Amino acid sequence: MATWKKYNKKTIYLLLTLILSGFLSVFFQPLVNEKALDTLVNIYSILAGFLIGVIALIGDPASLPSGSWRIAEASTRNTFKNLKGTRNLLYIYLITLFIIFMYKLLSVNGIVEILASYELEIKIEQPLLTLKKWSELFILFCSFVAFGYSFRLPSKLFSIQQQRVNKEIESRRRDANIRE
Repeated sequence: MATWKKYNKKTIYLLLTLILSGFLSVFFQPLVNEKALDTLVNIYSILAGFLIGVIALIGDPASLPSGSWRIAEASTRNTFKNLKGTRNLLYIYLITLFIIFMYKLLSVNGIVEILASYELEIKIEQPLLTLKKWSELFILFCSFVAFGYSFRLPSKLFSIQQQRVNKEIESRRRDANIRE
């Protein structure tokens, strides 16, 4: 039953995050400008680097508990289960950065003239403006989703570190033949 409640809470959090992100994206899309995008690039570049460090730290084989291979295997399963969410958050950061990069390429002054030089049969201005608007919405949507899940990261990391410390204390008690 505890597992069901845990997944139920995660599903509700996901749905609320997606709905709120969609609403905020539509609301704030008219405010998107170069400075805002540059700020997002800086934020997500830093956070992506931080997450790579976290993934390396959490997945470090040296952090496996001492004991039999079965203990290590059980710990590894839990570690990788915890890392899946962190990995997915990193993907959201990278997707957001990629979409911003593509958006900036399509926003370059003179892009209409460049595309017109290919002598296409269609007018490119209107589809380009539509693509720009949808890109802005998608960038904001991914950004709000990433922010929503980034707020959960500190408590998750604290919990993992607390478990490691408790395992180390228990291991030292066992080594000293102390039982409670």
